[in-house]
Amino acid sequence: MRVLASNKENPKLDLIDRKILFLLSVNARFSYSTIAKHVKLSREAIKQRINKLLEKKVLLGFQTAINHQILGYNSYHVFMQMNKPEKEVEKKLVEEVVNDKDVNALLEYEGKYDFEISYLLKDIRELNDKLKELSGNIKDYNFFILLDTIAAQTYSQCLHKLDLDVKNIRHDGSFFGDLNKKKTRKANLDPNDERLLKVISENARISMTELASNLKLSVDSVIYRIKKLIGARVILGFRPIINYANLGYSVYCLFFRFKNLNKTNEDKFTYFFKTHANVLWSANCLGPFNNISYLIVQDSFEYHKVINEIRENFCEIIDSYESLLAFAEYKYSFFPGGLLEK
Repeated sequence: MRVLASNKENPKLDLIDRKILFLLSVNARFSYSTIAKHVKLSREAIKQRINKLLEKKVLLGFQTAINHQILGYNSYHVFMQMNKPEKEVEKKLVEEVVNDKDVNALLEYEGKYDFEISYLLKDIRELNDKLKELSGNIKDYNFFILLDTIAAQTYSQCLHKLDLDVKNIRHDGSFFGDLNKKKTRKANLDPNDERLLKVISENARISMTELASNLKLSVDSVIYRIKKLIGARVILGFRPIINYANLGYSVYCLFFRFKNLNKTNEDKFTYFFKTHANVLWSANCLGPFNNISYLIVQDSFEYHKVINEIRENFCEIIDSYESLLAFAEYKYSFFPGGLLEK
């Protein structure tokens, strides 16, 4: 997710731009030629349009999604209310947290909590140490341990419902076929695999030639290693970083506490959030609430419409809920500096 507050007028996108964003959300490594075939433009025209989307800060880059659980890490999300919500104090906190090698995400909110900090750690005792470091800044906090992700999208249908079939993707460097296969290997990483993950996590569209040069390996070796990491479900996909604020959308974080939950109700809730047009991300968790979800909406009217829909469908199992409005994202990395160093 990427939310940046902006005072500038939102850039206008045509249908072709939206199709490009959709295709990149399916696989950010799709080649210019692959995208060109799907939208019926030239390769050079697609390259120019993607560059313009980057210039207008609709796109902020491309990342590789890494499965931290397979690497032995837990994701701890800390929602904190500042003890002294002053600009200089917040600025210092943001700087310290962004530079923390164990932090993979930092978001600022409007609401009960001021910040969300996501740590990737192997042990809850490490989280206790992190909370001690923050203690001077914290007035109140809650933390959650993520259990399983039930929905993850970068281009939800509410942005634009596109009738676009993705097919005949072969040999374009996107590893599209490999990503759609079942897990085939164990995750045994060597130092070169770790170096590869670090580079490709921050630039999912890097060419195999450039990646091989950076790692001082052959192109064939790099391709083999990426396929191995995909087969082990270490690499989950390649995603664009979309600035939703520049598309005129806001993101809300929702917490749900359940009651009377059984397998039938849980499956219904999971299906609803997996398929809903306004859901960006949703995960079950251990903590004061049982689920954290992110909704993307155009305005408060759409937000209330979605909330009412959720309440009507799941009044029997939702005991309570809370929400926060996302204001800014200062960090989001699938492979922060401390990963695999321990």
